Amino acid sequence: RDTLAALGGRPLTIRALDIGGDKQVPYLDLPHEENPFLGVRGARLLLARPELLRTQLRALYRAATHGPLSIMFPMVTELSEVAALRAECEQVRSALNAPVVPLGIMVEVPAVAVMAERFAPHVDFFSIGTNDLTQYVLAMDRQHPQLAAQADPLNPAVLALIGSTAKAANA
Repeated sequence: RDTLAALGGRPLTIRALDIGGDKQVPYLDLPHEENPFLGVRGARLLLARPELLRTQLRALYRAATHGPLSIMFPMVTELSEVAALRAECEQVRSALNAPVVPLGIMVEVPAVAVMAERFAPHVDFFSIGTNDLTQYVLAMDRQHPQLAAQADPLNPAVLALIGSTAKAANA
């Protein structure tokens, strides 16, 4: 709410909890994963831990009564996740009698970028996460000491996916 007030009517987009593969959050007591970049994070984590999702949604929908707010979900991979997230949003929004807010997704998984035209009708906006998208498209860990310099978001394959995602969003 304070952030919306500080923005003075300008829109605010909040990304739901996204614990990157390179981050540890001990207070959530998440199990160790061999490859956390490909593990339970983003939408997968939120849907697996509905109490985390609902707590965030209640706070966001309460704040949305104070200014223009959008909610963005990270690491979405499948349309079924979008449907489940939308259902959770609507349940919380309705219970709080809060305003409808735009719901979007991060496009950072190549599967979503390749099928952006299928996702576009189900969301209000896309945000392209070039760090993760680049890492996954090029199969290069962006923190690897020998490969990080080659993980280039201007790589033609990455740019092609960004272009097709933008085209799907505009359509």
